[in-house]
Amino acid sequence: MEVTDTSEQLCFCGGKLRMEFVSPVKFSAPYAPKDELWFCPLCGKYFIKIWRADDIDYYTEKADYTAVFEELKPSLRFCYTCKGPRKNYHPVYLGRPVCPNCFLMNEWEDRYKRREVEKKFPSDIEIRDFMAAERALENWSYAEAFESFKPFAEAGMSLAQFRMGEMYESGPIETRDLLQALEWYKKAAQRRFALAFSRIGKLYSESPVIGVNRIEAYKWLNVGAYFGDFASIPLRAALSEKMSLEDIVRAQDESGVMLRKLWGDFDKRKRIFDSLNGAHGELEGTFRYAEILDGRSLKTFLLNYNESEKYYRSLSEDRYTPAMARLGEKLATGTGIVKNPEEATHWLITAISRDWLPAVEFAWNQVSAGCELKIEQEWIKKRFFDEIEDENSHAMHVWAMINFRGNGVPVDLKEAHKWLNLAQYFGAKLPRPNYMEMIEREINFNMLFETLCSTQKWLEDHKKISKKVAKNINNLKDRVKTEGEGKWYNLGELFLYGREDYLRHIILAYGCYDLALKAGNQAATTHLEYLARILTSAKTAEAVDLTAAFVKSGQIPV
Repeated sequence: MEVTDTSEQLCFCGGKLRMEFVSPVKFSAPYAPKDELWFCPLCGKYFIKIWRADDIDYYTEKADYTAVFEELKPSLRFCYTCKGPRKNYHPVYLGRPVCPNCFLMNEWEDRYKRREVEKKFPSDIEIRDFMAAERALENWSYAEAFESFKPFAEAGMSLAQFRMGEMYESGPIETRDLLQALEWYKKAAQRRFALAFSRIGKLYSESPVIGVNRIEAYKWLNVGAYFGDFASIPLRAALSEKMSLEDIVRAQDESGVMLRKLWGDFDKRKRIFDSLNGAHGELEGTFRYAEILDGRSLKTFLLNYNESEKYYRSLSEDRYTPAMARLGEKLATGTGIVKNPEEATHWLITAISRDWLPAVEFAWNQVSAGCELKIEQEWIKKRFFDEIEDENSHAMHVWAMINFRGNGVPVDLKEAHKWLNLAQYFGAKLPRPNYMEMIEREINFNMLFETLCSTQKWLEDHKKISKKVAKNINNLKDRVKTEGEGKWYNLGELFLYGREDYLRHIILAYGCYDLALKAGNQAATTHLEYLARILTSAKTAEAVDLTAAFVKSGQIPV
Protein backbone atom coordinates (compact mmCIF):
# COMPACT_ATOMS: atom_id res chain seq x y z
CA MET A 1 0.00 0.00 0.00
CA GLU A 2 1.24 3.53 -0.79
CA VAL A 3 -0.10 6.82 0.47
CA THR A 4 0.72 9.94 -1.51
CA ASP A 5 -1.57 12.69 -0.17
CA THR A 6 0.33 14.08 2.83
CA SER A 7 -2.07 16.95 3.44
CA GLU A 8 -5.02 14.61 4.03
CA GLN A 9 -3.59 11.28 5.13
CA LEU A 10 -6.25 8.56 4.98
CA CYS A 11 -5.83 4.82 5.47
CA PHE A 12 -7.63 2.39 3.15
CA CYS A 13 -9.96 1.59 6.06
CA GLY A 14 -11.05 5.25 6.11
CA GLY A 15 -9.28 6.19 9.34
CA LYS A 16 -7.33 9.43 9.44
CA LEU A 17 -3.62 8.86 10.00
CA ARG A 18 -1.70 10.62 12.74
CA MET A 19 2.04 11.02 13.28
CA GLU A 20 3.66 8.68 15.82
CA PHE A 21 7.05 7.92 17.38
CA VAL A 22 9.01 4.73 17.75
CA SER A 23 8.94 3.81 21.43
CA PRO A 24 12.35 4.59 22.97
CA VAL A 25 11.61 2.29 25.93
CA LYS A 26 10.77 -0.71 23.79
CA PHE A 27 13.94 -0.55 21.73
CA SER A 28 16.32 1.53 23.92
CA ALA A 29 16.53 3.90 21.00
CA PRO A 30 16.00 7.61 20.45
CA TYR A 31 12.71 8.86 19.07
CA ALA A 32 12.03 8.23 15.44
CA PRO A 33 11.87 11.28 13.21
CA LYS A 34 8.37 12.63 13.51
CA ASP A 35 7.68 13.05 9.81
CA GLU A 36 8.70 9.48 9.01
CA LEU A 37 5.96 7.53 10.78
CA TRP A 38 2.15 7.59 10.57
CA PHE A 39 -0.36 5.45 12.44
CA CYS A 40 -4.02 4.55 11.77
CA PRO A 41 -5.98 4.35 15.05
CA LEU A 42 -8.80 2.32 13.42
CA CYS A 43 -6.96 -0.64 11.95
CA GLY A 44 -3.64 -0.31 13.80
CA LYS A 45 -1.46 -0.10 10.64
CA TYR A 46 1.75 1.90 10.40
CA PHE A 47 3.08 3.81 7.41
CA ILE A 48 6.74 4.68 6.80
CA LYS A 49 8.01 7.35 4.40
CA ILE A 50 10.27 5.62 1.91
CA TRP A 51 11.13 8.38 -0.55
CA ARG A 52 10.17 11.83 -1.79
CA ALA A 53 9.75 12.83 -5.44
CA ASP A 54 8.05 15.74 -7.18
CA ASP A 55 7.03 17.23 -3.80
CA ILE A 56 5.11 14.04 -2.92
CA ASP A 57 5.96 11.87 0.09
CA TYR A 58 5.56 8.14 -0.60
CA TYR A 59 4.64 5.81 2.25
CA THR A 60 4.60 2.05 2.59
CA GLU A 61 2.57 -0.08 5.02
CA LYS A 62 4.20 -1.82 8.00
CA ALA A 63 2.55 -4.31 10.31
CA ASP A 64 3.96 -3.44 13.74
CA TYR A 65 6.52 -1.50 15.76
CA THR A 66 9.27 -4.05 15.12
CA ALA A 67 9.00 -3.61 11.38
CA VAL A 68 8.91 0.15 11.87
CA PHE A 69 12.09 0.10 13.93
CA GLU A 70 13.97 -2.06 11.43
CA GLU A 71 12.93 0.28 8.62
CA LEU A 72 14.00 3.40 10.47
CA LYS A 73 17.15 1.95 12.05
CA PRO A 74 19.59 3.45 9.50
CA SER A 75 18.37 6.96 10.38
CA LEU A 76 18.51 6.41 14.14
CA ARG A 77 22.26 6.58 14.57
CA PHE A 78 23.67 8.36 17.54
CA CYS A 79 25.65 11.57 17.47
CA TYR A 80 29.29 10.91 18.38
CA THR A 81 29.32 13.98 20.67
CA CYS A 82 25.99 14.12 22.49
CA LYS A 83 24.63 10.61 21.75
CA GLY A 84 21.37 12.01 20.42
CA PRO A 85 19.78 10.99 17.09
CA ARG A 86 21.67 12.52 14.20
CA LYS A 87 18.89 12.35 11.62
CA ASN A 88 19.27 15.03 8.97
CA TYR A 89 19.10 14.85 5.20
CA HIS A 90 21.16 17.94 4.35
CA PRO A 91 24.21 16.82 2.33
CA VAL A 92 26.75 18.49 4.63
CA TYR A 93 25.73 16.20 7.47
CA LEU A 94 25.79 12.96 5.47
CA GLY A 95 28.62 10.75 6.57
CA ARG A 96 29.47 12.93 9.54
CA PRO A 97 29.03 11.33 12.96
CA VAL A 98 27.44 14.43 14.54
CA CYS A 99 23.90 15.70 14.88
CA PRO A 100 22.90 19.13 13.52
CA ASN A 101 23.22 20.81 16.95
CA CYS A 102 26.75 19.56 17.51
CA PHE A 103 27.51 20.25 13.88
CA LEU A 104 26.67 23.92 14.41
CA MET A 105 28.13 24.20 17.90
CA ASN A 106 31.47 22.65 17.01
CA GLU A 107 33.63 23.30 14.00
CA TRP A 108 32.62 20.33 11.88
CA GLU A 109 35.47 20.58 9.40
CA ASP A 110 38.09 19.86 12.00
CA ARG A 111 35.94 17.26 13.76
CA TYR A 112 35.54 15.42 10.47
CA LYS A 113 39.30 15.53 9.88
CA ARG A 114 39.97 14.11 13.34
CA ARG A 115 37.67 11.14 12.79
CA GLU A 116 40.59 9.02 11.61
CA VAL A 117 42.77 10.04 14.54
CA GLU A 118 40.11 9.76 17.22
CA LYS A 119 38.02 6.76 17.92
CA LYS A 120 35.64 6.11 15.05
CA PHE A 121 31.90 5.93 15.26
CA PRO A 122 31.06 3.75 18.27
CA SER A 123 29.66 0.28 17.90
CA ASP A 124 26.21 -0.77 19.08
CA ILE A 125 27.76 -2.28 22.25
CA GLU A 126 29.58 0.98 23.03
CA ILE A 127 26.40 2.94 22.50
CA ARG A 128 24.58 0.60 24.85
CA ASP A 129 27.27 0.99 27.52
CA PHE A 130 27.30 4.77 27.20
CA MET A 131 23.50 5.01 27.49
CA ALA A 132 23.70 2.75 30.56
CA ALA A 133 26.16 5.25 32.09
CA GLU A 134 23.77 8.11 31.28
CA ARG A 135 20.88 6.26 32.94
CA ALA A 136 23.02 5.56 36.01
CA LEU A 137 23.80 9.28 36.30
CA GLU A 138 20.12 10.18 35.94
CA ASN A 139 19.33 7.74 38.79
CA TRP A 140 22.10 9.24 40.99
CA SER A 141 24.08 5.99 40.90
CA TYR A 142 27.37 7.90 40.91
CA ALA A 143 29.64 4.94 41.61
CA GLU A 144 28.30 3.06 38.59
CA ALA A 145 28.38 6.20 36.45
CA PHE A 146 32.05 6.85 37.39
CA GLU A 147 33.06 3.35 36.36
CA SER A 148 31.03 3.47 33.13
CA PHE A 149 32.08 6.94 31.94
CA LYS A 150 35.77 6.64 32.76
CA PRO A 151 36.78 4.35 29.83
CA PHE A 152 35.00 6.62 27.39
CA ALA A 153 36.60 9.72 28.91
CA GLU A 154 40.09 8.20 28.83
CA ALA A 155 39.52 7.17 25.21
CA GLY A 156 38.95 10.85 24.37
CA MET A 157 35.17 11.20 24.16
CA SER A 158 34.46 14.85 24.99
CA LEU A 159 30.96 14.31 26.39
CA ALA A 160 32.26 11.62 28.77
CA GLN A 161 35.05 13.96 29.87
CA PHE A 162 32.46 16.64 30.54
CA ARG A 163 30.35 14.16 32.54
CA MET A 164 33.40 13.25 34.66
CA GLY A 165 33.92 16.94 35.38
CA GLU A 166 30.26 17.31 36.38
CA MET A 167 30.45 14.38 38.81
CA TYR A 168 33.65 15.64 40.41
CA GLU A 169 32.13 19.11 40.75
CA SER A 170 28.63 18.34 42.03
CA GLY A 171 28.54 14.61 42.83
CA PRO A 172 28.51 13.08 46.34
CA ILE A 173 30.44 15.12 48.92
CA GLU A 174 32.91 12.29 49.60
CA THR A 175 33.96 12.18 45.91
CA ARG A 176 33.95 15.90 45.12
CA ASP A 177 37.24 17.25 43.86
CA LEU A 178 37.15 20.64 42.11
CA LEU A 179 40.73 20.30 40.87
CA GLN A 180 39.84 17.01 39.18
CA ALA A 181 36.65 18.60 37.82
CA LEU A 182 38.70 21.44 36.35
CA GLU A 183 41.11 18.98 34.76
CA TRP A 184 38.34 16.99 33.07
CA TYR A 185 36.55 20.16 31.92
CA LYS A 186 39.78 21.36 30.32
CA LYS A 187 40.20 18.04 28.51
CA ALA A 188 36.67 18.40 27.11
CA ALA A 189 37.33 22.05 26.22
CA GLN A 190 40.50 21.11 24.33
CA ARG A 191 38.24 19.03 22.10
CA ARG A 192 36.04 22.15 21.75
CA PHE A 193 33.15 20.74 23.75
CA ALA A 194 31.37 24.07 24.11
CA LEU A 195 29.59 23.56 27.45
CA ALA A 196 32.88 22.97 29.25
CA PHE A 197 34.10 26.55 28.79
CA SER A 198 31.44 28.17 30.97
CA ARG A 199 32.09 25.59 33.72
CA ILE A 200 35.81 26.42 33.67
CA GLY A 201 35.10 30.14 33.73
CA LYS A 202 32.70 29.74 36.64
CA LEU A 203 35.23 27.73 38.67
CA TYR A 204 37.96 30.32 38.13
CA SER A 205 35.63 33.19 39.02
CA GLU A 206 33.99 31.71 42.15
CA SER A 207 35.91 28.79 43.63
CA PRO A 208 38.23 29.55 46.58
CA VAL A 209 39.62 26.00 46.31
CA ILE A 210 41.02 26.64 42.84
CA GLY A 211 41.69 30.29 43.56
CA VAL A 212 39.69 33.20 42.18
CA ASN A 213 41.34 34.44 39.00
CA ARG A 214 39.07 36.74 37.04
CA ILE A 215 41.46 37.24 34.15
CA GLU A 216 41.72 33.48 33.64
CA ALA A 217 37.93 33.12 34.03
CA TYR A 218 37.27 35.86 31.47
CA LYS A 219 39.75 34.23 29.08
CA TRP A 220 37.93 30.90 29.11
CA LEU A 221 34.48 32.51 28.88
CA ASN A 222 35.59 34.64 25.94
CA VAL A 223 36.80 31.57 24.04
CA GLY A 224 33.65 29.69 25.09
CA ALA A 225 31.46 32.38 23.53
CA TYR A 226 33.54 32.03 20.37
CA PHE A 227 32.85 28.27 20.22
CA GLY A 228 29.12 28.70 20.75
CA ASP A 229 28.73 28.20 24.51
CA PHE A 230 25.88 30.65 25.02
CA ALA A 231 26.08 30.27 28.82
CA SER A 232 29.49 31.95 28.61
CA ILE A 233 28.08 35.24 27.29
CA PRO A 234 26.06 36.39 30.37
CA LEU A 235 28.77 35.05 32.69
CA ARG A 236 31.39 37.08 30.80
CA ALA A 237 29.20 40.20 31.00
CA ALA A 238 28.66 39.79 34.75
CA LEU A 239 32.36 39.17 35.34
CA SER A 240 33.43 42.23 33.34
CA GLU A 241 31.52 44.47 35.78
CA LYS A 242 33.90 43.34 38.56
CA MET A 243 37.06 43.92 36.49
CA SER A 244 39.04 46.99 35.55
CA LEU A 245 39.40 47.98 31.92
CA GLU A 246 43.08 47.01 31.97
CA ASP A 247 42.28 43.50 33.23
CA ILE A 248 39.54 43.02 30.62
CA VAL A 249 41.84 44.05 27.79
CA ARG A 250 44.58 41.78 29.11
CA ALA A 251 42.15 38.83 29.38
CA GLN A 252 40.95 39.46 25.82
CA ASP A 253 44.52 39.45 24.51
CA GLU A 254 45.29 36.24 26.40
CA SER A 255 42.15 34.53 25.05
CA GLY A 256 43.35 35.30 21.51
CA VAL A 257 46.75 33.80 22.29
CA MET A 258 45.10 30.67 23.79
CA LEU A 259 42.83 30.28 20.78
CA ARG A 260 45.71 30.36 18.32
CA LYS A 261 47.95 28.15 20.50
CA LEU A 262 45.47 25.35 21.26
CA TRP A 263 43.25 25.38 18.18
CA GLY A 264 45.46 26.92 15.51
CA ASP A 265 43.46 27.47 12.35
CA PHE A 266 40.32 28.06 14.37
CA ASP A 267 41.36 31.67 14.62
CA LYS A 268 39.27 32.67 11.62
CA ARG A 269 39.61 36.42 12.01
CA LYS A 270 41.41 37.08 8.73
CA ARG A 271 38.90 34.93 6.81
CA ILE A 272 35.96 36.81 8.36
CA PHE A 273 37.65 40.16 7.71
CA ASP A 274 38.29 39.36 4.04
CA SER A 275 34.78 38.02 3.48
CA LEU A 276 33.16 41.15 5.00
CA ASN A 277 35.34 43.44 2.91
CA GLY A 278 34.49 41.44 -0.20
CA ALA A 279 30.76 41.53 0.49
CA HIS A 280 30.33 45.13 1.69
CA GLY A 281 33.34 47.07 0.45
CA GLU A 282 36.43 48.09 2.37
CA LEU A 283 34.90 50.74 4.64
CA GLU A 284 31.62 49.06 5.63
CA GLY A 285 33.25 45.62 5.80
CA THR A 286 35.96 46.85 8.17
CA PHE A 287 33.33 48.62 10.29
CA ARG A 288 31.24 45.45 10.59
CA TYR A 289 34.34 43.51 11.56
CA ALA A 290 35.14 46.07 14.26
CA GLU A 291 31.57 45.74 15.60
CA ILE A 292 32.05 41.96 15.88
CA LEU A 293 35.26 42.51 17.90
CA ASP A 294 33.39 45.06 20.00
CA GLY A 295 30.55 42.66 20.87
CA ARG A 296 27.95 44.58 18.85
CA SER A 297 27.15 41.71 16.55
CA LEU A 298 25.12 38.55 17.15
CA LYS A 299 28.00 36.49 15.75
CA THR A 300 29.95 34.57 18.36
CA PHE A 301 33.45 35.92 18.26
CA LEU A 302 36.30 36.84 20.55
CA LEU A 303 35.86 40.25 22.11
CA ASN A 304 38.89 42.43 21.57
CA TYR A 305 38.42 46.09 22.55
CA ASN A 306 41.96 47.12 21.61
CA GLU A 307 41.65 45.85 18.06
CA SER A 308 38.13 47.25 17.59
CA GLU A 309 39.29 50.71 18.76
CA LYS A 310 42.11 50.68 16.20
CA TYR A 311 39.64 49.97 13.39
CA TYR A 312 37.12 52.58 14.63
CA ARG A 313 39.85 55.22 14.86
CA SER A 314 41.31 54.38 11.46
CA LEU A 315 37.86 54.55 9.81
CA SER A 316 37.03 57.80 11.62
CA GLU A 317 40.20 59.39 10.30
CA ASP A 318 39.07 58.27 6.85
CA ARG A 319 35.81 60.22 7.48
CA TYR A 320 33.52 57.17 7.72
CA THR A 321 30.54 58.53 9.65
CA PRO A 322 29.25 55.36 11.47
CA ALA A 323 32.75 54.76 12.84
CA MET A 324 32.92 58.37 14.08
CA ALA A 325 29.66 57.88 15.99
CA ARG A 326 30.77 54.54 17.44
CA LEU A 327 34.16 55.92 18.53
CA GLY A 328 32.41 58.91 20.11
CA GLU A 329 30.06 56.57 22.02
CA LYS A 330 32.95 54.49 23.38
CA LEU A 331 34.94 57.56 24.41
CA ALA A 332 31.88 59.08 26.11
CA THR A 333 30.96 55.96 28.11
CA GLY A 334 34.40 54.39 28.61
CA THR A 335 33.27 51.05 27.13
CA GLY A 336 36.44 49.14 26.31
CA ILE A 337 38.41 52.37 26.06
CA VAL A 338 39.67 55.13 28.37
CA LYS A 339 36.95 57.74 28.89
CA ASN A 340 37.64 61.03 27.09
CA PRO A 341 34.66 63.48 26.95
CA GLU A 342 36.55 66.12 24.91
CA GLU A 343 37.47 63.76 22.10
CA ALA A 344 34.04 62.11 22.30
CA THR A 345 32.43 65.53 21.78
CA HIS A 346 34.55 66.11 18.68
CA TRP A 347 33.62 62.83 16.99
CA LEU A 348 29.94 63.00 17.94
CA ILE A 349 29.53 66.58 16.68
CA THR A 350 31.21 65.56 13.42
CA ALA A 351 28.88 62.54 13.01
CA ILE A 352 25.79 64.63 13.88
CA SER A 353 26.82 67.33 11.41
CA ARG A 354 26.94 64.63 8.75
CA ASP A 355 23.27 63.73 9.57
CA TRP A 356 23.94 60.40 11.29
CA LEU A 357 20.79 59.82 13.36
CA PRO A 358 22.21 57.19 15.81
CA ALA A 359 24.77 59.81 16.89
CA VAL A 360 21.98 62.37 17.37
CA GLU A 361 20.00 59.94 19.54
CA PHE A 362 23.03 58.93 21.62
CA ALA A 363 24.14 62.54 22.18
CA TRP A 364 20.62 63.58 23.26
CA ASN A 365 20.44 60.73 25.81
CA GLN A 366 23.88 61.54 27.18
CA VAL A 367 23.33 65.30 27.43
CA SER A 368 19.89 64.75 29.02
CA ALA A 369 21.53 62.52 31.64
CA GLY A 370 23.99 65.30 32.54
CA CYS A 371 27.19 63.84 31.10
CA GLU A 372 30.38 65.79 30.41
CA LEU A 373 29.78 66.21 26.66
CA LYS A 374 29.97 69.86 25.54
CA ILE A 375 27.02 69.80 23.15
CA GLU A 376 24.05 72.16 23.27
CA GLN A 377 20.75 70.35 23.74
CA GLU A 378 18.86 72.80 21.49
CA TRP A 379 21.35 72.15 18.70
CA ILE A 380 20.73 68.39 18.96
CA LYS A 381 16.95 69.00 18.97
CA LYS A 382 17.25 71.04 15.77
CA ARG A 383 19.10 68.12 14.17
CA PHE A 384 16.23 65.82 15.20
CA PHE A 385 13.73 68.03 13.46
CA ASP A 386 15.95 68.37 10.39
CA GLU A 387 15.62 64.60 10.03
CA ILE A 388 11.88 64.75 10.75
CA GLU A 389 11.41 67.37 8.03
CA ASP A 390 13.12 64.95 5.67
CA GLU A 391 10.42 62.38 6.57
CA ASN A 392 12.76 60.13 8.56
CA SER A 393 10.35 57.73 10.26
CA HIS A 394 13.01 56.49 12.71
CA ALA A 395 13.67 60.07 13.88
CA MET A 396 9.92 60.53 14.45
CA HIS A 397 9.79 57.32 16.47
CA VAL A 398 12.80 58.29 18.59
CA TRP A 399 11.42 61.76 19.30
CA ALA A 400 8.04 60.24 20.22
CA MET A 401 9.67 57.96 22.80
CA ILE A 402 11.68 60.88 24.19
CA ASN A 403 8.40 62.71 24.85
CA PHE A 404 6.76 59.54 26.20
CA ARG A 405 9.53 58.89 28.74
CA GLY A 406 10.33 62.53 29.51
CA ASN A 407 13.97 62.07 28.52
CA GLY A 408 15.38 65.60 28.63
CA VAL A 409 11.91 67.13 28.06
CA PRO A 410 8.69 67.18 30.10
CA VAL A 411 6.47 64.12 29.58
CA ASP A 412 4.00 64.96 26.79
CA LEU A 413 1.70 62.10 25.83
CA LYS A 414 -0.03 64.14 23.12
CA GLU A 415 3.27 64.84 21.35
CA ALA A 416 4.34 61.23 21.80
CA HIS A 417 1.10 59.96 20.20
CA LYS A 418 1.42 62.45 17.34
CA TRP A 419 4.95 61.42 16.37
CA LEU A 420 4.29 57.70 16.83
CA ASN A 421 1.33 58.03 14.48
CA LEU A 422 3.43 59.91 11.93
CA ALA A 423 6.30 57.43 12.27
CA GLN A 424 3.91 54.60 11.44
CA TYR A 425 2.47 56.64 8.55
CA PHE A 426 5.96 57.05 7.03
CA GLY A 427 6.72 53.35 7.26
CA ALA A 428 8.26 52.69 10.67
CA LYS A 429 7.44 49.27 12.12
CA LEU A 430 6.59 50.15 15.70
CA PRO A 431 7.71 47.60 18.29
CA ARG A 432 5.57 46.03 20.95
CA PRO A 433 4.10 47.10 23.30
CA ASN A 434 1.74 49.34 21.32
CA TYR A 435 2.56 52.70 22.88
CA MET A 436 -0.12 54.51 20.88
CA GLU A 437 -2.76 52.31 22.47
CA MET A 438 -1.23 52.86 25.93
CA ILE A 439 -1.41 56.62 25.44
CA GLU A 440 -4.99 56.45 24.14
CA ARG A 441 -5.99 54.73 27.39
CA GLU A 442 -4.35 57.49 29.46
CA ILE A 443 -5.57 60.70 27.78
CA ASN A 444 -9.20 61.84 27.61
CA PHE A 445 -11.37 62.03 24.50
CA ASN A 446 -10.84 65.74 23.88
CA MET A 447 -7.07 65.48 24.17
CA LEU A 448 -7.08 62.53 21.79
CA PHE A 449 -9.15 64.43 19.25
CA GLU A 450 -6.82 67.45 19.50
CA THR A 451 -3.82 65.21 18.97
CA LEU A 452 -5.34 63.52 15.91
CA CYS A 453 -6.24 66.93 14.48
CA SER A 454 -2.74 68.32 14.98
CA THR A 455 -1.24 65.18 13.41
CA GLN A 456 -3.47 65.51 10.34
CA LYS A 457 -2.73 69.23 10.13
CA TRP A 458 1.04 68.58 10.24
CA LEU A 459 0.63 66.32 7.25
CA GLU A 460 -1.41 68.84 5.31
CA ASP A 461 0.95 71.72 6.16
CA HIS A 462 3.99 69.70 5.22
CA LYS A 463 4.77 70.93 1.73
CA LYS A 464 6.68 67.91 0.48
CA ILE A 465 3.76 65.53 0.85
CA SER A 466 0.77 67.84 0.43
CA LYS A 467 -0.04 66.25 -2.90
CA LYS A 468 0.07 62.79 -1.42
CA VAL A 469 -2.22 63.79 1.42
CA ALA A 470 -4.69 65.47 -0.94
CA LYS A 471 -4.72 62.38 -3.12
CA ASN A 472 -5.45 60.18 -0.09
CA ILE A 473 -8.35 62.40 0.99
CA ASN A 474 -9.80 62.32 -2.52
CA ASN A 475 -9.43 58.55 -2.60
CA LEU A 476 -11.21 58.41 0.72
CA LYS A 477 -14.13 60.41 -0.67
CA ASP A 478 -14.33 57.99 -3.57
CA ARG A 479 -14.24 54.95 -1.26
CA VAL A 480 -17.04 56.33 0.90
CA LYS A 481 -19.17 56.74 -2.21
CA THR A 482 -18.33 53.65 -4.24
CA GLU A 483 -17.36 50.65 -2.08
CA GLY A 484 -19.84 47.83 -1.54
CA GLU A 485 -21.42 46.36 1.57
CA GLY A 486 -18.15 45.81 3.39
CA LYS A 487 -16.88 49.38 2.94
CA TRP A 488 -17.54 50.55 6.52
CA TYR A 489 -15.75 47.56 8.03
CA ASN A 490 -12.81 48.05 5.65
CA LEU A 491 -12.60 51.75 6.45
CA GLY A 492 -12.70 50.89 10.16
CA GLU A 493 -9.70 48.60 9.63
CA LEU A 494 -7.92 51.35 7.74
CA PHE A 495 -8.36 53.87 10.58
CA LEU A 496 -7.75 51.40 13.40
CA TYR A 497 -4.42 50.07 12.08
CA GLY A 498 -3.24 53.07 10.04
CA ARG A 499 -3.16 51.12 6.79
CA GLU A 500 -2.70 52.24 3.20
CA ASP A 501 -0.93 55.51 4.07
CA TYR A 502 -3.61 56.67 6.51
CA LEU A 503 -3.09 57.77 10.06
CA ARG A 504 -4.43 55.78 12.98
CA HIS A 505 -7.72 57.46 13.96
CA ILE A 506 -9.61 55.33 16.49
CA ILE A 507 -12.47 57.84 16.79
CA LEU A 508 -13.36 57.44 13.11
CA ALA A 509 -12.59 53.70 13.39
CA TYR A 510 -15.29 53.35 16.05
CA GLY A 511 -17.84 55.23 13.94
CA CYS A 512 -17.09 53.13 10.83
CA TYR A 513 -17.43 49.88 12.76
CA ASP A 514 -20.72 51.18 14.17
CA LEU A 515 -21.98 51.77 10.62
CA ALA A 516 -20.73 48.29 9.63
CA LEU A 517 -22.70 46.72 12.50
CA LYS A 518 -25.84 48.63 11.54
CA ALA A 519 -25.38 47.30 8.00
CA GLY A 520 -25.40 43.76 9.39
CA ASN A 521 -21.65 42.96 9.68
CA GLN A 522 -21.42 41.14 13.02
CA ALA A 523 -17.61 40.93 12.80
CA ALA A 524 -17.51 44.59 13.84
CA THR A 525 -18.79 43.75 17.35
CA THR A 526 -15.38 42.70 18.69
CA HIS A 527 -13.74 45.88 17.45
CA LEU A 528 -16.49 48.04 18.92
CA GLU A 529 -16.09 46.43 22.35
CA TYR A 530 -12.34 46.92 22.23
CA LEU A 531 -12.57 50.59 21.16
CA ALA A 532 -15.31 51.35 23.68
CA ARG A 533 -12.90 50.37 26.47
CA ILE A 534 -10.40 52.94 25.19
CA LEU A 535 -12.80 55.79 24.35
CA THR A 536 -15.15 55.05 27.30
CA SER A 537 -18.84 54.52 26.69
CA ALA A 538 -19.68 58.19 27.36
CA LYS A 539 -17.71 59.34 24.33
CA THR A 540 -18.71 56.74 21.77
CA ALA A 541 -21.70 58.87 20.75
CA GLU A 542 -19.34 61.72 19.86
CA ALA A 543 -17.30 59.30 17.76
CA VAL A 544 -20.47 58.34 15.87
CA ASP A 545 -21.33 62.04 15.31
CA LEU A 546 -17.84 62.84 14.03
CA THR A 547 -18.01 59.87 11.68
CA ALA A 548 -21.37 61.09 10.34
CA ALA A 549 -19.73 64.44 9.50
CA PHE A 550 -16.88 62.57 7.82
CA VAL A 551 -19.34 60.50 5.73
CA LYS A 552 -21.10 63.66 4.64
CA SER A 553 -17.93 65.49 3.58
CA GLY A 554 -15.62 62.58 2.79
CA GLN A 555 -12.85 64.46 4.57
CA ILE A 556 -11.12 63.59 7.83
CA PRO A 557 -12.22 66.12 10.50
CA VAL A 558 -9.44 68.52 11.48
